[in-house]
Formats: sequence, structure tokens, C-alpha cells
Amino acid sequence: MESTKDRKKAYAREPLRSILAAVASAIVTSVLTFLLTNATTENTIVTEMSEYFSSVDKSMSFKQALATVYEGNQELQNQVQQLQQTNGQLNTQVEAAPEVTFFSPSLVQDGLEIAGNQQNGVAMINGRTYISAEAADPFLNGTITFDQEQNILAAGNTETVAVTKEELLNTNVLYDGDRYSIIPNNDTEVLTVAGSEYRKGILLNESQYYDCYVLLNLKNDYSTLQIEIGRLDGSDKTDAELEVYLDDELSTTYSISASTPIQTIEIPLNYANSMKLRIVADGTAKYCIVNPVLIK
Repeated sequence: MESTKDRKKAYAREPLRSILAAVASAIVTSVLTFLLTNATTENTIVTEMSEYFSSVDKSMSFKQALATVYEGNQELQNQVQQLQQTNGQLNTQVEAAPEVTFFSPSLVQDGLEIAGNQQNGVAMINGRTYISAEAADPFLNGTITFDQEQNILAAGNTETVAVTKEELLNTNVLYDGDRYSIIPNNDTEVLTVAGSEYRKGILLNESQYYDCYVLLNLKNDYSTLQIEIGRLDGSDKTDAELEVYLDDELSTTYSISASTPIQTIEIPLNYANSMKLRIVADGTAKYCIVNPVLIK
């Protein structure tokens, strides 16, 4: 049976319960309000982020949106690093680029102007001068041709752009003989003919007691041999004859005068396989063959 004392205690506890219930209710309400307010703020932020970042979607959570933006930021940083590297490479290339200056000169030959300004006809690249074929062409009467396929820059009155001539002394066509020497050698550096010096040539040292000749292996490749021939300065003034043998048969004989400074001879080869050039004289004679050119 509840006593009066017990009822008084119960009455005393009732206000405390009411206070505690009110406090608990306030706390729960505050937490819920905070959570709802916080959720509403995050949603708003995500919505606003989606307007500035194409990678963010409104349906994403706040954490997903942050992760997406972070990943995009990392990608941008990588792109910035690549751009900085590319920029450094471009700066290096610019620093290494040559200094180029173009000129448009008029063309003057022997004091006479033969053509007006040649647009960008001359280029100065790092101190070196480059002349275009178009600018030089008037000096050679319009005979300069560049063939890209063959990589040949040609000049001359030829119908086709091709290598049709060879310097004899730049080939192995001349392979043997007797009483001859190729200049330059250990004993002789130049040949002097009629006061002019030649640094390449063939010296034929004829004697009436010895045969003097050179042998050439033509291999049926050539139509003509062009030579210049003259007496070596300071040698005996003895006239001579130049005999030409093709495939072991005498083909032509040319008279060589000791008093003529230098003679130009064009020898038909008729695509022979072999050739022999022989000097014949009544005494000692030294003759020089210079500028020998084989024509195909």
C-alpha cells in the first residue's frame, strides 16, 4: 500500500521527468534539424558545383562530387606539367633556330645589270650565303635545272638532267701503261703547261728508245673522250703524234705541236671496250694531258 510519504516522493520526481523529456526532445529536434539543414546545404553545393564542373552531376552525393572534382583537378595538373614541358622544348628549339636574313638583289655581270631584283634570291643563314637557282639562272643564260627525283642541280645546254660526263682521273678507267705518271704524286704536285698550272693530269714521257702509252678499260660505256694536251714547260721542244687505238686497232692519229700552248682534242670512242693512247716522237718529248673528260 502506497504511503503518503511515497506519494510525495513520486510527486517530487514528476517535474524532473518532464524537464528531462523536454531536454531530450529539444536535443533530438536540434540534431534532426542540423542533419536536415546539413543535407540541404550539401545538395545545394552539389547543384551549384554541377553548374561549374561538367563532370559533376546533380544526382551525385556530396562526397562523390568532391571526388570527381579532385580527380579533374589532378588531370588538369598533369596537363599543366605536360604544357610546361612542351613549352620548355619549344623554347630550346627557338634558341637553336638559325639566324636567317633574305635579300632580293639585282644581278650585275661585268658591270652590266642583266636582271632586276630577285625576290629572296639570296639567304644569309648563320653567316653562310645561299643563292637560289632562280637567282643564278640568268648568269648561265637560263640553263640551270634542278631534278628532285635524281637530286641533281644541273647547268648546261642538255635536253635531260643526268650525269653524262665523268672526269677520267676520278675513275678507275685508266689502269696501266708505260712511261707515264698521274699528277699529283710524291714527286710532282703540279704540271705547268704554257705558263698555267694544273694540279691534276697525266704526264707522258716519250723517248725514241722506249714506248710511251696509257691503257684504258672503257667497258663499252663511253662515246667520246675530251682532252687538253700540251708540252710540259721546260721540256724539249719536240713535236709528236698522239695515236689512238680502240679495241687493239689504230683508230686515229693527232699531230701535236710543241709550239702550240695547248690543244683541245675530242676523240670518238664509239663505245669501244678498250683504248690505248700512245705518244710517238723523234726524240725526247714530255706532254701533259689535262682536264680529261669521258662522255657517255
